[in-house]
Amino acid sequence: MATANETPSPTINGELINRVQQLRLSDQLGTGRGASRGSWLPWVLCGIMAITWAGVGVRWYRVSDSSGERALMGPRGAPGATGPSPTGGTPSPAGTNATQTAPGELILQIKGTLTPFVQLNLSPIDVSGEVTEINFKEGDRVKQGQLLAKIRDARFLNDATSASANVLGAKAQLARAEATEAATRSRIAKAESMEESANARVTKARATVVQATLDLERAQNTVTSIAVRDDATAKKAIAEADEKAARADVTAATKEVEALKADLLAATAGIQAAAAEVTGAKARKDEADRILENCSVLAPISGTILTKSVERGALVSPMSFNVAAGICTMADLSDLEAEIDVPEKQIARIKPGLDCQVAADADPSRIYSAYIDRIMPIADDSKNIIKVRVKVKLPPGEEPGSFLKPKMSSTVTVYNRPFGEKKK
Repeated sequence: MATANETPSPTINGELINRVQQLRLSDQLGTGRGASRGSWLPWVLCGIMAITWAGVGVRWYRVSDSSGERALMGPRGAPGATGPSPTGGTPSPAGTNATQTAPGELILQIKGTLTPFVQLNLSPIDVSGEVTEINFKEGDRVKQGQLLAKIRDARFLNDATSASANVLGAKAQLARAEATEAATRSRIAKAESMEESANARVTKARATVVQATLDLERAQNTVTSIAVRDDATAKKAIAEADEKAARADVTAATKEVEALKADLLAATAGIQAAAAEVTGAKARKDEADRILENCSVLAPISGTILTKSVERGALVSPMSFNVAAGICTMADLSDLEAEIDVPEKQIARIKPGLDCQVAADADPSRIYSAYIDRIMPIADDSKNIIKVRVKVKLPPGEEPGSFLKPKMSSTVTVYNRPFGEKKK
């Protein structure tokens, strides 16, 4: 039993109150000199943190500055566009970096994308209708002139047949016009002959009148019988009548010749009109034949089918926005290029004809020979780059499209040496 003078044990609540009181800052730091020592401790900690962050910033700045300097240096320490010269002189001006790269040295290694030099979106030319035949699938290699698809051609066949009939009709009209002209020329020749005959009769009749007049004068001046004078008078009257009739025939023949010449002009104009109609009919026939031929879609080049846009039974219309226009997309995969984005600061080191190597990301161990083909004439101001096309050379025996394909990612390495020069 507990005695009366024993101290009672503290309760649990009492212990909790004592611990809370021990956590108070005033009790821990105290008053007077203890409080002054605790007031500068946070400031010391803030100063240490500021010095630490300043050191980290300086170190980061030095590392980034040295990395930028290395980026401007060429391969194996060769100076770049603005890097220091090998002798330690002043930085070389921009634009002379190409001459400071040693021959055969690496100029640039950059990512690129393969693209065909020739790629076509094939569609019927001026023909709309239902696709009745498809003779290809994606990946097929086709020859130039090979039949790829056919469009329903019944309407265009009728147009071509009608155009052919119109040509025949125009040729018949031309033949009739030419026959009319020939007949008119013949009639003109006959009328001109009659005119000449009438003129001859006029001349003969005039001579007869002169002779009859002389005979009548002699009969009147000599002692002759009345019968002789009457006979001379009658002959003169007959001769004058013949002359008058001959002159009338000349006039009639002349008018007939003039009328026939007018008919000849009309016949000539008819020939010209008929000839023009033949020309027009032939042109319409040629156009109808062309449209009919375009119902058969042929491969314009030898290449590979990349995509197929329609199936049999689909409706195509190159002149409509609401209906499919293309049949397929094809390209010549034997003529591939790698398109690279060269920064503007490095474009002065790039020039056509430089030797390159291209490796597709699908298999970096397969290296393809290549060369700088052309530098695009416009820059991209949003990225500060200029696009450059690198021509890829397939090795002998490799089938186009068997490995390298359009839009594949690749790595392009550019060297400071002409394409085809032996590597040192």
